[in-house]
Amino acid sequence: MRKLFFLLLPILLVSCEARLENDARALFKTRVVDASGDPIADMQVSATTYRTNRFITGQALSKFSPADEDFILGKGITDENGQVEFVMLVDGSFFISFDSEDYAANKISVSRQELNDDYLLDIPETILKETSTVEIEFVNTSGTIEEYNATFDFESLDCALIYRNDMLTQDQDCIFYNFQSTSFNRTANDGIFELNLFYPSVIEVRFTDAMGNESIRTYTITSALERYEITY
Repeated sequence: MRKLFFLLLPILLVSCEARLENDARALFKTRVVDASGDPIADMQVSATTYRTNRFITGQALSKFSPADEDFILGKGITDENGQVEFVMLVDGSFFISFDSEDYAANKISVSRQELNDDYLLDIPETILKETSTVEIEFVNTSGTIEEYNATFDFESLDCALIYRNDMLTQDQDCIFYNFQSTSFNRTANDGIFELNLFYPSVIEVRFTDAMGNESIRTYTITSALERYEITY
């Protein structure tokens, strides 16, 4: 068994190495602005071989290693006009990450073919959204003892923008995150939910009673902290 392990070790080490294209360099450039169109200055922008962080139900998780140990292909700093450009290594598909506490959830997924033969990726403008913590509380004012189910549809922090055919679009397979159906009114004060999402954005709340009667509430999120009460 030990001999087999040492025979496999070189293969494992090689498989962990970045698959960089020999003598290949690409130029990346963009202008970074916030949702109001104002430039974001002094932000580090990085090209990495995979997402530096994933967000699962609002929790940031580094993939395989801390962010500063990821395969960084290149990076630069935005100037006072939000402009940034840098030369980067080429390693197949990659992500553009925005290293800021307020904008870290923003990611752009880019396939290798978008570099074409000129090895240039020029995104004229990248609009970043901030993240919001939204608390929704269901308040029992009727005295009912029926159990309710709730779902929450919103733009997930785990979704990346897609750059394809010279256009920056939202991933159509990941526009909204459907919070798994959750029961409440089983015990006292079990109707409080905290969600993490992008803003500005819209969240749709659906809740259903034991008879299947459904109610819908829609909220426009415009700030970093918001709270809503829904009576039933």
